[in-house]
Amino acid sequence: MIEIFLIYIYTLYISVGIGIAFRKIINIKEDNIFFISLMGLFFLLMISTFYAVFFPINIYFYGLCTLFSTIFIKVEYNIFRKIIDSTINSFNAFTKRDKILFLSIVIIILIHSSSPPYIIDNESYYIQTIKWLNNYGLVKGLANLHLFLGQNSGWHLLQSCFNFSFSSSNFNDLNGFIVILLSFFCLERKAICNKNFLDISLVLIFLSFLFLFISAPSPDLPLIIIVPIIFYLFIESFNKKPDKNNALLTWCLSLFIILIKVTIAPIIILPIILLFKNFDKKTFMKVAFISLLALSSFIVKNSIISGYPLYPLTIGGDFFNFDWKVPIELQRSFWENNNNNNNNNGFIGWLNESFPHGVLNKIILISILLFPVFIKKKTSLRILWIYILIQFSIFYLTSPQYRFFLPILFSIFLIIFTKILTNKYFITETFILINIVILLFTGIFGVNFKQITGNDIIEKKHLFTISQILKPRAITQYEDLKFKKQQLGNLTYYSPEKDSLFFWQTSDGPLPCANKEMIEYFKTYYNIIPQLRKKELKDGFKSKKVK
Repeated sequence: MIEIFLIYIYTLYISVGIGIAFRKIINIKEDNIFFISLMGLFFLLMISTFYAVFFPINIYFYGLCTLFSTIFIKVEYNIFRKIIDSTINSFNAFTKRDKILFLSIVIIILIHSSSPPYIIDNESYYIQTIKWLNNYGLVKGLANLHLFLGQNSGWHLLQSCFNFSFSSSNFNDLNGFIVILLSFFCLERKAICNKNFLDISLVLIFLSFLFLFISAPSPDLPLIIIVPIIFYLFIESFNKKPDKNNALLTWCLSLFIILIKVTIAPIIILPIILLFKNFDKKTFMKVAFISLLALSSFIVKNSIISGYPLYPLTIGGDFFNFDWKVPIELQRSFWENNNNNNNNNGFIGWLNESFPHGVLNKIILISILLFPVFIKKKTSLRILWIYILIQFSIFYLTSPQYRFFLPILFSIFLIIFTKILTNKYFITETFILINIVILLFTGIFGVNFKQITGNDIIEKKHLFTISQILKPRAITQYEDLKFKKQQLGNLTYYSPEKDSLFFWQTSDGPLPCANKEMIEYFKTYYNIIPQLRKKELKDGFKSKKVK
């Protein structure tokens, strides 16, 4: 817990320093520590992407980030001082109860972040994606080794910038940091008591939900957090006088989450509307510059990892003839894996999937259909509903898994609960207290997700141990898993020694790591095996056809 807390202090220092730099470059007038930190993470994501083309995200990159942040804090010290003073004043404005609440949230986050993670995707590609970035940067054709590595989320790039892999392997805890920032922002807004159609402070009544994603670097969490923030800014700005600053901030946040997960791309509709309402040449030039930088980083990353500029889409792949390009057969298998249930059973099958998927799918659909009841004559909410319908359609057609729908579901719930709970402080405070009790209990005593979900892959979250106060537990729930060296053509790789629990499992295996069962499957059914492009791992991978 102590080590993670120190890393959070470092993360705040870097994100604020780089956020100040970004603020200066685009001349955005924002002094709130939450937004400055998000802007810093957004800018750092683009910087680290271009850096990882040539170098690993290692101790030298950390040194450069520290130097860069320090220089901008020193050069723009007045701005830095203003941000710190504003943050201190905001904390002082909290009630005594809210101060205790915030400190309790921080402690609970440290407890959960220092515990073993239990998200399945952490064991298939989160750990391995970050590990490759720390050791080699962006590796040509990495998706040929393991298809999921081709996703290489921007959130994992950011996590590689804050996990101190050169000193330890137990620090994939960026999600905890973002929840601390969000909690402070919510309490800040709660102190202001600015009620509108989306009271963002009500996020605190859903803390237990956010904590489901906190112990692993899941890209779903920043989307679940930032999408309602974009809704909040959109509603706040739409009916007010022109606010170019807010429009620019909304645009940056939208690009940020698109770089984290491209399927959220329709969110860009909202800042486009704000920009049209606040149009001028200078703002347009800033937006064009930021967008070009973000798009370039996205295309470069995808082209290197998979050979497709818009991976997982194959659009544009024909323009590049990289020898490391993932074969189209494997690329199709990615979509088949994502859409298997949807393709076989259709919409009704999607609604009636096994527990808990089917239940959540029904809740998602009902919430979207009921949302117009709370719209009335608010034009901004009507626009949000149109966006929600478009976003739902994109998710359903591309990735019909309930967790991808969670950002819009969470945003709808916040708007509905704002309508229901406005001025009902006792009920709101009770909900928040219940969340704290649940999170403290589960953080200390653990919870058996296998019994709740019936999924054999999800293991019990372990009991809290005193040793966690000084040093966090492993970044995998399978820390005792052994790996065996395998040889296939010119490729030597490591696979789980015993029968793996699922097809894609790699956990925290040594590089290069792939599941033998997965490789044999693609060899048998697609006649394709992964091979080294040259002699060294840093030169990347390609796919080879076999008889």
